[in-house]
Amino acid sequence: MAGLARQLKRLLRGIRFDRIRDFGPEEGVFPEDGAQPLSQRPYLDLAVIAFDRRQQPIAIANAVLSPERPRGLAVTLTPSLEAANVNWQPWDQGRWDAAQGADPLPAGKGTSGTTPFMSPYPASLFKLPLAYALLERVDAGELSFKAVRDPIERMITVSDNEATRELLQLLHRRGAMGAVNRRFRQLGLGTIQIRDTDPETGGNWQPGTISMTALDTVKLLWLLENPDPQRVLWTTSEGTPVRSSLTAHSRQFLLDQLADQALNEALSSSNFGVFRQNGKRRGPRAIKPGIPARVPERWIDPVTGIVSVISDGDTLNYGQDVRPFNAEAADSRFSHKTGLTYNFGSDAGIVESLGDQPRRHYAVAFLSNLGYRYTDPAFADQTSYPALNDPMPVGYTQEIPRLGRQVDQLMQQLFAQSWV
Repeated sequence: MAGLARQLKRLLRGIRFDRIRDFGPEEGVFPEDGAQPLSQRPYLDLAVIAFDRRQQPIAIANAVLSPERPRGLAVTLTPSLEAANVNWQPWDQGRWDAAQGADPLPAGKGTSGTTPFMSPYPASLFKLPLAYALLERVDAGELSFKAVRDPIERMITVSDNEATRELLQLLHRRGAMGAVNRRFRQLGLGTIQIRDTDPETGGNWQPGTISMTALDTVKLLWLLENPDPQRVLWTTSEGTPVRSSLTAHSRQFLLDQLADQALNEALSSSNFGVFRQNGKRRGPRAIKPGIPARVPERWIDPVTGIVSVISDGDTLNYGQDVRPFNAEAADSRFSHKTGLTYNFGSDAGIVESLGDQPRRHYAVAFLSNLGYRYTDPAFADQTSYPALNDPMPVGYTQEIPRLGRQVDQLMQQLFAQSWV
């Protein structure tokens, strides 16, 4: 849907880049004058799929923005739902850090008429396709559900890295990693690749060898969301029909883990409980409201109402009573997975309205090279990263939840106008 792609491009172009501050390329070294204004446009990749009441897609769209396309680009989709006018390239951190005044990215051989785009590293978002691949093997009888249930839950809900390494080691012991990547290509999700991880430790997660794009991520979410195993969702460029491949049990298990997400701080900033009530703003001033999704009760302290999460042994204390937000402002469920490293920030999931709230049902994916290196003016003078604040860790520039809110408002408008 070209019109929707143009709307997504408009939202990317509307990000207030002048408000984003950069602590610099070397982690742990803070500029004397604080984090400096962003010197170039970042690489941003945004995609959505809207679903009707039968969970059929109404529209699918993708837009990107980059130093090569500073005003954004509406992605043209082929009949096999691949990008016709974008040449996805591996991430090169050195090129990004030295890019001021550098020559534009080369388009690549055989890609005349396409825009080169360095795909940002997905960070922990790659744990979503990893979980999908593991559950396919459970359904095929190659793995036991009992062996993967707990580590998948920890990997998805609190982004536990130890659990992720354990699961990767399991696949390596079975010699399955090559098959995992071939399977994504077979499904027409060829930009999703998990390569060169360490068989012994399950580690070595690197930009350029672990990759995803927003378009293939929303298609993966569509596979997960679709309940009909007989329905052909799309046909690959090789002519292979693609259908949902998980059993109902595996689908629901993974959807439940995504819905139980603890790290609601990227496209949704719900963990901070920001909203307007009786004309007054509730929550910390420095936080922007994102997708207004309900915070799962399991993460909320019943006495204080504060979200507190233990991830990889660290306690994240978001410092705000979110019960008023859940009661007054949360109008949707966001079943999603986030990703965050020093250089990269991402989020992707399925948004569904709750009860009689404005109806929408869509999948959204956002990948960027805006990790916790990047912040906002309110935090630019800190000599420790806002992501490490205790309380109120702020890992993402607030232009990201602001974008999430704008995407959600756009989808509300489109559903209300024409998608009944």
